[in-house]
Amino acid sequence: MDAEKQVFIGFVLAIFIAAFIRVIEMTGGLPNLYEHLLYFPLVLTGLLLGPRIGALAGLMCGILLSPFSFSDTVISSNEIAGGWVLRLLAYTFVATFTGIIARVVKNLNGAEQRAKFKHQGTDLPNIHALLEQLKTIGNSKDGSDDDLVDIFNFRLQNMEKIQQQVGTEKANELVKQMAIQLKKLLGDQIQVGQTSKNELVGVSADAEQNTEELQSKIENFLEKPIVVDGVSYQMDSAAGVLRVKKDQLKENHQKVFDEAQAHAFNALQKKQQFSFLEQNDDAIDQIEEITFSRQFSEAMENDDIQLYYQPRLNTNTGYFSVLEVSAKWVHPKRGGMNLNEFKPMIEEASLTQQFTSWMLQRTFNDLKIWQKQKATVRISINITINDTVDPIVLNVMAHELQETKCPARNVYIEVSERALMSLSEKSRLYLEKLRSVGCNVIAAHFGEGRSTIQSLFVLPVDAVKLSEELVQKATSNSDKKRELASMVKMARARGLTTIATGINDRAKLLLLKQIGCEELQGSILSQSLKKADIPWARMR
Repeated sequence: MDAEKQVFIGFVLAIFIAAFIRVIEMTGGLPNLYEHLLYFPLVLTGLLLGPRIGALAGLMCGILLSPFSFSDTVISSNEIAGGWVLRLLAYTFVATFTGIIARVVKNLNGAEQRAKFKHQGTDLPNIHALLEQLKTIGNSKDGSDDDLVDIFNFRLQNMEKIQQQVGTEKANELVKQMAIQLKKLLGDQIQVGQTSKNELVGVSADAEQNTEELQSKIENFLEKPIVVDGVSYQMDSAAGVLRVKKDQLKENHQKVFDEAQAHAFNALQKKQQFSFLEQNDDAIDQIEEITFSRQFSEAMENDDIQLYYQPRLNTNTGYFSVLEVSAKWVHPKRGGMNLNEFKPMIEEASLTQQFTSWMLQRTFNDLKIWQKQKATVRISINITINDTVDPIVLNVMAHELQETKCPARNVYIEVSERALMSLSEKSRLYLEKLRSVGCNVIAAHFGEGRSTIQSLFVLPVDAVKLSEELVQKATSNSDKKRELASMVKMARARGLTTIATGINDRAKLLLLKQIGCEELQGSILSQSLKKADIPWARMR
């Protein structure tokens, strides 16, 4: 409702309320018990129209019932002496106060809805918003059930590399700019959202009939760089389009969405820049290949995904001191894949929370067995697969700690540097709570982003895990070597443990021992091992 209509309604309500009250007063009034009911119309005005219009209505009522509007013979001497002023203030306060409450509730509800349906960082519609859009299109009474709907998937293959180079904020601006340009290209009727950091999805209920023209448009778009703040960025992107009939979305909108993602992923595997698929009713009902989400869930349940443990060497003692958790998936078609290989797939399918929680539960099950065997084990587990600290995952960890009675000091929580720099208040609170009971927090992949050692001193961390890239540069560049040595020295001076990963040759091993790095991990020391192969004799 626009401002002019609100003001007009406020005036009309004020006049009506004032007239109603005056009629009651001139006819003998109501008992005091019932006079308070007369505030209800003002309360409703504030709730429905907000504090400003509520205040206006209350003020108008007060003025209309004042000595300025009636003769002395009608208004009592008490009111002339100042009683009407108190009433004016009371009317204005009640309507304003209820209006403020209504606005606060509305803003909170709006914030909740934005959090639920917006992708963190870009504020583009997220996967939940896109699914709602598909459901709405499927249930719409407009048009025919045979109307065509296009679902676009744009895979941004080099997004992670760009993010490392320019930072998260600039990368988010780049994604938003790409979404804006896609709307201009494909029409305002398309809704463009973001389902993961490297995937944009568009939904259009106005499918373009000429598929060759559509392909030409998209291919030309993907070949051009995206410009942000005068800087050009070439996106290494691939696109998949799934076309379905509107009728297929009524009951199967989730299934159609999964099929669109699977189609785009298959196109990416075949190195196709553009792929178009039109599904008919029979095809969607007869699909034999299960969706990736279901396939992945079944893989976790059936132990097709298993935990592996890579020992970490303590340079002071010469023994392995910590086991870092990783996972391997024996895929029915793609064979064995390590976590880094299937990580993009679970990010795009929004399964990171489910997988991380599963990995925590399985890890603590192993810890429980080792405790019964009187083995002292320190475990390190990365909880930020998608560079986000999820409070739900932290809550799962707290629950497992309580259930297994595992000493918290033996648990190392790895959090990526990027995730640490963008902690939500809730995540920070949970992380600090886990630290307070003894858990150790590691800033993982340090050196990939733009933060410095000094910036980590104000964050809830106990250790710094240097990135492989940082270590690699230090072995071939003397300036980088001095920089790394200075970083390790500063971290240790501030009480932070330093950990290096990616130690795959003797040169790196000697360098990191020389500069005083306290824990080392890499293939030259030990590969990731199955539980049965852990070298317990070398663990301390």
